[in-house]
Amino acid sequence: MRMRAGLKLLLWVAASTALCSLTAPQFPDLVSQSTGNDFGALFVAVPVVALLSLIFALRWGEFSRLLDRGGQGSSIPFRLAGASAIAGLVAVEPLTGETLAAAAVAVVLTFYSSSLLIVPSARRFILPYTAVFGATVAAPAVLLWAFGEPLAVLSSGLSAKAASLAGLPVLWQGTQFEIIAKTGAVSGLVSPSCSSVTSVTTFLGLLALMHLDMKKDLRSTAKMAVAGVFALSLLDSVRIFILLWVGYEYGADALWGVHDWIGYAMFLGFFLTALLIYTRMGATFKAKAELGTGPVRPFSP
Repeated sequence: MRMRAGLKLLLWVAASTALCSLTAPQFPDLVSQSTGNDFGALFVAVPVVALLSLIFALRWGEFSRLLDRGGQGSSIPFRLAGASAIAGLVAVEPLTGETLAAAAVAVVLTFYSSSLLIVPSARRFILPYTAVFGATVAAPAVLLWAFGEPLAVLSSGLSAKAASLAGLPVLWQGTQFEIIAKTGAVSGLVSPSCSSVTSVTTFLGLLALMHLDMKKDLRSTAKMAVAGVFALSLLDSVRIFILLWVGYEYGADALWGVHDWIGYAMFLGFFLTALLIYTRMGATFKAKAELGTGPVRPFSP
């Protein structure tokens, strides 16, 4: 007798959550520490999870049909693969539990491995979203290590030129600055974590999800990706310039108060604009197929 789709979904989520206590037991503590110290470390995951939830809700009809499929003999290898993957995650937990990014990837892999055990019929539906989410939450740590410092230098240089043109009294030494503000001197540092890496990674992850869901042609998606990376790099310099101006006019408290939210606000405005443009770009795979100019890329297993 087949389980109802909703019951099977609840079983999958409950089992995955329980298994995470074995594969990523440090994850809740790492999230709590990140929330207390710097929300930026979690920023990548929050909008991606929100968009994933929306996509799954919109595609519930297709997803529920996959969940309703009964077990098949061909599913046994996938169930064994899921069990083996979970055992492997438990074995490497001392390593994945050291950082939030690694623990988050372990959580993502646990959910997918659990889906192979409980709902193997939905594996192809879930896999691309799992891959995008896993790459998105893991990428910032790697990219910050590789490109964080150069991007911080670039943002500082562009901001310094803008401040000079605006006549702001800012002294720079590398990525360190000191503002001769109206209320006294204000100093700070443009660190790698202040670069555009997080916003770029978040945007590319969201764009990948939109590409999967809207089935846009790859050329349109690539154009939007390149334009987005370039625009967000410039916007990071604009953000820093705004902070310098606020610090000059109103002092250190105002600068750091605005610093806590302006990046998220600017990203939201940029993403909504990019979403509007992207929805009007190019043809979808489905539209091309109807015109006889391209294939449909199915998501069914």
